[in-house]
Amino acid sequence: MICRPKSSVLLLLMLISIQSDSSAVTVAADEIMQKVISGEPVMLDGVTISGSLNLSGIEPQIVRREFVITNSEMCDADLSGLVFESAVNLTGTRIEDMDFASAVFSQDAIFDLVEVSGDASFEGAHFRRDASFSGSRFSRAAEMNFTAFDDYGYFADSAFHGGLHISSSSFQGFADFYGARISGDFLGLNTKFGDGAGFMNAEFNGDANFGMSSFAGYTSFEGSVFRGVANFALARFDKAVYFGDITFEEDAVFGLTQFEGLANFAGTYFMGDLNLNSARIDAFVLDNTTFGSASRINLKGAEFRRLTAPWSQIKDHLLYDGATYLALVKNYQELEWFEDADNCYYDYRREAQLRKPFGWGKTIDYLAWITCGYGVRPSYPFIWSIVLIVLFGAVFSLGKGVYKQTTVLDQNPERLREQISVERRPISLHESMYFSALIYLYAGPVEFRPSGIYRYLVILEGILGWFFLSLFLVSLGRVMIR
Repeated sequence: MICRPKSSVLLLLMLISIQSDSSAVTVAADEIMQKVISGEPVMLDGVTISGSLNLSGIEPQIVRREFVITNSEMCDADLSGLVFESAVNLTGTRIEDMDFASAVFSQDAIFDLVEVSGDASFEGAHFRRDASFSGSRFSRAAEMNFTAFDDYGYFADSAFHGGLHISSSSFQGFADFYGARISGDFLGLNTKFGDGAGFMNAEFNGDANFGMSSFAGYTSFEGSVFRGVANFALARFDKAVYFGDITFEEDAVFGLTQFEGLANFAGTYFMGDLNLNSARIDAFVLDNTTFGSASRINLKGAEFRRLTAPWSQIKDHLLYDGATYLALVKNYQELEWFEDADNCYYDYRREAQLRKPFGWGKTIDYLAWITCGYGVRPSYPFIWSIVLIVLFGAVFSLGKGVYKQTTVLDQNPERLREQISVERRPISLHESMYFSALIYLYAGPVEFRPSGIYRYLVILEGILGWFFLSLFLVSLGRVMIR
């Protein structure tokens, strides 16, 4: 009865000792090489691999069975040029340097939670099935240029402290970079995303270069942050792309970019410039976007079928280009945003006027501006009309140059016939306003008679009345007829 507890305690201590020993198991790299050469599976978990694991020189360069080393530690791993016919799983393993350049992964390749403290290369590698790097950590630049991903590419929540280079790579399946953090530069030049890409909530802490890349499927960068220059020059989006709720802390470059589907930038904050020079845009949404005080929008040479961006939101940031302004006017008219169309045209004429050299053209533009707001401000001639009526009325009243004449019949019974007399007196202030309004609108009443120089002032007011009334009717008709 007394021995059993002692036996139990001894058994417990032995189990703890076995577990402690197993957690500290060391496996030689040569032992792993021999298993691969002999065609045996490599199935290790929680081990420490001593020595450099270099399988790049084996003949043939084929790993026929499963290659699984999880939650382990190793120094250098050179597996470049190998063909993995079975699954590869390095989940949770910590590696100093890792080289899978030109490797071929015939089955699923899992690198979740891998930590690489040194160099990491997958250049020229070919992933024929799913490739997963979820939660992985790379201290230096991860080289994945010229890499082919035939199926799902999963990089969610990964951290690339030295940058990520995937130039000239291809993703035939969906490329998922949700929540990825790229501290160095992101190089994705001429990269092909065949089934869409998701960079939602990703952080690009360096420059991000997607130049000449193509996105064949639906793509989203929602909630991402670009702290360096974001370059999408010459990129192509065949379907809808969502850039909503993004922060661009530096310039966003979309020069010569093709948006064949909807490009939605709603709610995005541009702290730097937005460059859309010579871009081709099917439908572009800029609702509720915010621009920094020094931000500039370049739409020179851009072709757009539909651009949804309130004029009040972009007018202070748009670089002047006459063709761009007129294209925007047409765009707003097709959207039936007539107030935006008028304001855009008004600002276009104003900017063009300021840039013209002094001459008749500038003078005519100046007159068109102050009289009718270039034909889109009916209020201008209306206000001018009120001012001129009051002004001329005041002049007529103060100068006493207009008289009102009254005919009086003298019916004296001692005379055989009635005697007609005419009385003349200067008109009062309210009569002056009445007289001025009639002269301005049509013609003065016959009982009011101007004298001296005031006759010419009456003619001048009549001419100005016809002029401003014509401008008012034309401007008002232009607004109402649409």
